[in-house]
Amino acid sequence: MIKGKSLFLEIINDIIYMVRIEGSQDPATAKVEYINSRVKELTGYEPKDFISDPSLWVNLVHPEDVDSVLRVTLKLLKEKEPQVREYRVRTRKGNYIWVEDRIIPILEKRKLVGFVGVARDITRRKTLEELTLLALELDLRELFNRAVSLVREAFNADLVVIYEVPEGEREGVLRAGIGVERKLIDRYRLPLQEGTEFYYTYTSQKPVVVKDVDKEKRFKFTPDTYLLGLKSGLCIPIREEEPYGTLCVYFREARDFTKEELDFVNSISNILGLATKRHRYKNRLEDSERKLQKANRLYKTLSVISEVILKERELKALFLQVCIACTTFGGFKAAWAGLFRNSHFEVFSSCGDTGDFFREVEAPLLERIEEGVGPCGKAFLTGDIVVNNDTKTSVKERELRESMLKRGFLSSASVPLRRNGKVIGLLVLYAGEKDFFDEETVRLVREIGEALSFSIVFIEKEKELNTLSLAIEQTSDWVLITDKEGVIQYVNRAVTDITGYSQEELLGQTPRIFKSGKHTRSFYKKLWEKLLSGERFSSVFINRDKRGKVFYLDQTITPIKDSSGEVVGFVSTGKDITHERELQDRLNYIAYYDPVTELPNRVNFIERLKFALSRLKLTGRSLAVLFIDVDRFKYVNDTYGYLVGDGVLKEIARRMRSSLREGDTVARLGSDEFGVILTDLARKEDIPRVMEKLFSAMEEPIVVDGKEVIVTLSVGISIFPDDGSDAEDLVKKAEMALAHAKEDIRNSYQFFKEDMNVHITEFVLLERHLFRALDRGEFVIHYQPYYDLKGMIPSGVEALLRWNSEDIGFVFPSRFIPVLESTGLIVKVGEWLLGEVCETIKRIEKPVSVNISPVQFKDKTFPKRVEQVLERHGVDGSFLTLEITESTLMEDVEFAQRSLKRLKSLGVKVAIDDFGTGYSSLAYLKFLPVDFLKIDVSFVREIDTDPDDRAIVNAIIQLAKNLGLRTIAEGIESEEHLQILKELGCDFGQGYFLGKPMPEGEVMRVLGL
Repeated sequence: MIKGKSLFLEIINDIIYMVRIEGSQDPATAKVEYINSRVKELTGYEPKDFISDPSLWVNLVHPEDVDSVLRVTLKLLKEKEPQVREYRVRTRKGNYIWVEDRIIPILEKRKLVGFVGVARDITRRKTLEELTLLALELDLRELFNRAVSLVREAFNADLVVIYEVPEGEREGVLRAGIGVERKLIDRYRLPLQEGTEFYYTYTSQKPVVVKDVDKEKRFKFTPDTYLLGLKSGLCIPIREEEPYGTLCVYFREARDFTKEELDFVNSISNILGLATKRHRYKNRLEDSERKLQKANRLYKTLSVISEVILKERELKALFLQVCIACTTFGGFKAAWAGLFRNSHFEVFSSCGDTGDFFREVEAPLLERIEEGVGPCGKAFLTGDIVVNNDTKTSVKERELRESMLKRGFLSSASVPLRRNGKVIGLLVLYAGEKDFFDEETVRLVREIGEALSFSIVFIEKEKELNTLSLAIEQTSDWVLITDKEGVIQYVNRAVTDITGYSQEELLGQTPRIFKSGKHTRSFYKKLWEKLLSGERFSSVFINRDKRGKVFYLDQTITPIKDSSGEVVGFVSTGKDITHERELQDRLNYIAYYDPVTELPNRVNFIERLKFALSRLKLTGRSLAVLFIDVDRFKYVNDTYGYLVGDGVLKEIARRMRSSLREGDTVARLGSDEFGVILTDLARKEDIPRVMEKLFSAMEEPIVVDGKEVIVTLSVGISIFPDDGSDAEDLVKKAEMALAHAKEDIRNSYQFFKEDMNVHITEFVLLERHLFRALDRGEFVIHYQPYYDLKGMIPSGVEALLRWNSEDIGFVFPSRFIPVLESTGLIVKVGEWLLGEVCETIKRIEKPVSVNISPVQFKDKTFPKRVEQVLERHGVDGSFLTLEITESTLMEDVEFAQRSLKRLKSLGVKVAIDDFGTGYSSLAYLKFLPVDFLKIDVSFVREIDTDPDDRAIVNAIIQLAKNLGLRTIAEGIESEEHLQILKELGCDFGQGYFLGKPMPEGEVMRVLGL
């Protein structure tokens, strides 16, 4: 039976084999009667090797998997039912592959005589499963190392590397690699250099396939590529909504890659992207938590020190408690404090690793403190805090620096202690991390120093109550004292500043005057249980000030005891942390809402869409995703400024919300882009009515600060479930539909259609052929003459790019020019075109105009490129006219003005193309150094029948004359067109009536050359 179907079995993509166990004592070594040639492709062994050696297959099974393989085989023999085995097999090259082996019993007269096996390679599936689990268990470095190892095993690649681009940086850091020296990990950096495969993969977030480095023309490769002898490879983006880096796989031989291989590497990069996103989110969260913990520690330190100041009556005890508080609660590695007395500095107290440090290093420097030696000396002389945030670079004294680094003192602060403005001592704090002393920390340390200074004065004046009161009065901390019954006896200035009550209004009241109603009865019950038992009570109190506004107080209430230990009153100390709480609430709001319109932002939008989809999948109703672009909104910002622009956005948001149902979502997705989720749609036919409401809501002009703005919208729509079932797919298709809507008239909308995907397919086809078009000489230039309309003399020509592809034939410019611009090829082709035009100028000695793409003009190096082309071909710039569209110039007028001035300095002339079709400001026009206005063909086409067109053309011509510019009319197709333009005073004209575009030879005859 097997022999009869051997030809069919040979072409199957799986290993097919038959084992006969009849008469065999050991099923693991039973005779292999047949095995197809697929086994050689997967293992490297010939079928005859397995037929001649029945034990070969079991010998190749990974030792850890042998028992399970035999166990499943015995189960088949016992139950006579098909079984599935998954195990690893060693190939001839020595590496292991995973196989899924389905074994089916062969029965003859109900007796088991053997089995048929179907084995397939599942290595890549297992790899992805393993990597997915590892992504949840390992840290990012271990995951990267495991990923490159798995890719190396799967592809037998020569080099596998992972580059991560840290946030805010412009170069990739080598995080993991096989085939590179270990010392390069985390040290080697690859710049995001335009033109490299790394740059393209990262910025476009698209994979790059290089089949043969020697034949590759798209990218510039690093010297290492050639030194290592690399010939082919893959560069896959590691991303999840935003790019994080690349996964690169290289080989020392030229090769192609199957779709299965690309899908496999893409899957790995997707796993790495999700893991990187989670890792970065975790790091940000941990960083925020560290900062919050640090702030809490410092506030706690300040609170404890405030309590210490109130209790301690001896200087040494005070200094010791302050040092203990700083090291115990503040997170400092060491602290010391002392006073300058009788021309000698005396250290009173210290905490941390300071013993030998004082004796060997700090003490000699303190003897020279009046000279300003070291950080302490500088603080002593200047009277200000001296902060060292990096001991290695900031501390100039070598012995001090080395001793601090030895003890892990990576940053420090020398805080002067004053009496009546004069420095009398120092509090010095050492931290175990660089950059510890940020602005908030310095402020708190300054407060500690000030509080300690006041306490010193208080103690030195024999603990006089007035001095203590003064010290407390001037601290920024809240201090309030009550008697045993809770009647307020004293409040400091911070209390009156925070609450708005005067001291007179508070004395005799109880703290219930601040009650906000935000705390439960159990909170107050716990408070009084603690206080009446003689213990401190600490918490964040939510109070109300005199105006009724809520404020947050990080407060500690301490019982005041007399000499017998009886509670006679209470002192409350605290810090107003309202700003910090409001800041945290604001940060949480900003994470999910747009601060200008107060609408949900893109993150919030996607989460709401996912939630809506999960609910609708159960109800069976529809949903629509609308991507809305505010047409030419950049013009509003450029013309009126961002304050007016923000006002317009707020009004647009308000009108959108009022036009939709309460359950629908409106979000701001970008600068001029909004998103809408229409949920629970009974019929998609209802959507046009929604669009009418939206467009109608925008009909009334928006007025902001006296500026009137007319708003139109372009809308792309995708529908669940017709266009997709997940959020990402619906968003992508709505964006695709929006792109088509923007090509239409204003206030238009487009539903997603499958032919939009066809448009993308055509784009990809043209892109592939355009990459080779220049090298294959497929571009040609035709020239259309233009005439001086007064004497009807040909004055020059316009160069027009044409493409005649060897593979797909003649392609209209309207189809291939956008592809050139989108891919960036327009820069290279445009430079070639300028070079060819310069050669034509040398032959005809007539002015030639060239259309310049927005992509070319927006390149800051464009004027320099033009200068180099003119110098290279030896052409006078006065013969060259550059035609730039009105909309391109208006996008960034200041940039346009700088670039045009540079071009004009070369003698080049400039024409504004398609004039009148945009929304340019005439106020800007007089500042732009241009020579010609080209009247768009849309106004000339019906100039003989449409009075409005004729009036517009006349207005443009008069405007040009007033500004000292000349006009060129496009699209003259009849004698009537010509005569009208002459009457209106147009300077030059071109069109099919005067001469169609033609090769250089023909145009030379027209020019009489």
